Amino acid sequence: MKTDKTGIYIHIPFCRNKCDYCNFYSIPADTDSPLIRSYIEKLKEEINKLPDGWYLPYADTIYFGGGTPSMLSPGDIETLILSLRSKFSVSCDAEITLEMNPEDFSREKIRGYVSCGVNRIVFGVQSLNDNLRKTLGRRGKTEVQNRLDLFFSESGFTKCIDLIAGIPGQTEENCLEDLKIVTGYRPEHISLYLLSVENGTPLSARLLPDDLFDEMQLDVWSRSIDFLAGKGYNHYEISNYSLPGFESKHNSKYWHFVPYAGFGAGSHSFTGSRRYSNNMSVADYIGSKDVHYTGDNRSDSDVVVEFFMTALRDLRGVTSGDFRAVTGADFSREIYQRLGSLVERGLVALADGKYSLTRDGLFRTNSVIYELTEDYIS
Repeated sequence: MKTDKTGIYIHIPFCRNKCDYCNFYSIPADTDSPLIRSYIEKLKEEINKLPDGWYLPYADTIYFGGGTPSMLSPGDIETLILSLRSKFSVSCDAEITLEMNPEDFSREKIRGYVSCGVNRIVFGVQSLNDNLRKTLGRRGKTEVQNRLDLFFSESGFTKCIDLIAGIPGQTEENCLEDLKIVTGYRPEHISLYLLSVENGTPLSARLLPDDLFDEMQLDVWSRSIDFLAGKGYNHYEISNYSLPGFESKHNSKYWHFVPYAGFGAGSHSFTGSRRYSNNMSVADYIGSKDVHYTGDNRSDSDVVVEFFMTALRDLRGVTSGDFRAVTGADFSREIYQRLGSLVERGLVALADGKYSLTRDGLFRTNSVIYELTEDYIS
């Protein structure tokens, strides 16, 4: 499960509009904004001030996420990529991913990103249904689909689409219609996330999830899995589907406990043994002389819980060897017994020494994880 090829994550915590399901810093879409200018300079400073070598001997992925990285100009992205390459050993063929909102699309911008090294772009469609887009605080379908046409007419990069399922008011037919339209373009990768109603967001004030809402989400998700499989997409992670060979290398690092360095306000890093987070606000991050990182204090039990919560997301399965690489120990007798029970009940499958969630287990992920880890939860 482990590899010496690490990853780099650049967090861009800005949003063009205040969406109903996120908590990013909302500013106008102006690449010349003094706030964005200051943020870019602070990112460069943070990158360049790190000790030589740090814990990134060799990186093969860079991910610009957030937030809305597509609010940055191609020149900004190029500046940050050059800063990273000057500080770290980044492979010449690294997977360099950027998340893009449809509102920020232009041919010039896409071509600028590609020319500076971006080779994978995640287009945040979310939904093509007018009413559901309003629920999410987004603009209408027609504008998005027009930009989809233009997005797929460009070349030189891997095309990825983000969709959200289980939106309040959504039906199976709504979701399948979106999937029919999107798969018609044949993107190499599709992420289909079940909407999570986070506390403190405007959406949480309007919606109290109940059993009917959960049932609706499950029905929509189940039909979507079958539809995408029928179109040739491999369901390789709980929320991710790809054509063969186009799985996300960067995101896989999170599920496989591979080290990665995060930069920017709100970013996270993992050294392979310890996690760090930058909990600074945008204003504090820009204004502070030093960047303040908060390290976690995970116990051995915490690591076991984290392993099952994270590694089981990969539907290709995990082994006792993977567990040992992360925790330093083999599966205990109790864990083997519980895995055996889950296999007998059809919630986990065992093949070639790998344990993976079945379809029924996928729909009961939280219960499966709790059953495996209840002795380790303090």
